[in-house]
Amino acid sequence: MDLKLAGSVHPIDLIVFDCDGVLLDTMAAKIEAFSSWVPEAHAELRDAFMAIVMAGFGKSRTFHIASFYRELLRQEPDPVFLNAEVARFTDICEPLCADAKWRTGSREFVEACYAAEIPRYVLSGVPQLPLEEMLAAAGGTDLLDVIIGSPPGKPQSMERILAETDTPAHRAVFIGDANADHVAALHVGAHFVYFPSEAQRPEGEVATEVTDLRQLLV
Repeated sequence: MDLKLAGSVHPIDLIVFDCDGVLLDTMAAKIEAFSSWVPEAHAELRDAFMAIVMAGFGKSRTFHIASFYRELLRQEPDPVFLNAEVARFTDICEPLCADAKWRTGSREFVEACYAAEIPRYVLSGVPQLPLEEMLAAAGGTDLLDVIIGSPPGKPQSMERILAETDTPAHRAVFIGDANADHVAALHVGAHFVYFPSEAQRPEGEVATEVTDLRQLLV
């Protein structure tokens, strides 16, 4: 499948999508969920925590919640306690994302990839089960080949995806909206498409930026 990348047309054999803010318009709900999760006993740290979250979208909820305790409270959370706090976040977050809609143009782009029979992976920082449920509710499951949640991290998962599909990095593209996505693409040498959302812009220079995924189609 040919795509418009970095000002020219490139043959691509594999497409990897982030989910939140790329396929589904869930970023506002995720931001609300992280803000609501902050324990009332530490409400004064909400703004500082949200700065960490906004800079780190694309990483797992476990990473963010652990960061609250490690970076702001200077505590090492007990694993059992941390798992409970992640579960509490999930209870807040998933109802907010239950009716998530596709971002403008994203479903049509995925449908074009489906018609071209190019492998379509989702790689997200969301845990596996909530990720699958969210995409199923949006009617996306049948359009996608493989759905991968966290853990592990995205760089390691990108290595695995390229290996299991036997795809050269220069013929793969990762479409994301956050620095973690950009880092994962750079880690393996794949193309990166930046699709801006409420998340902070990637730190490095991006060669391809779109406001609608259909702009990638030839």
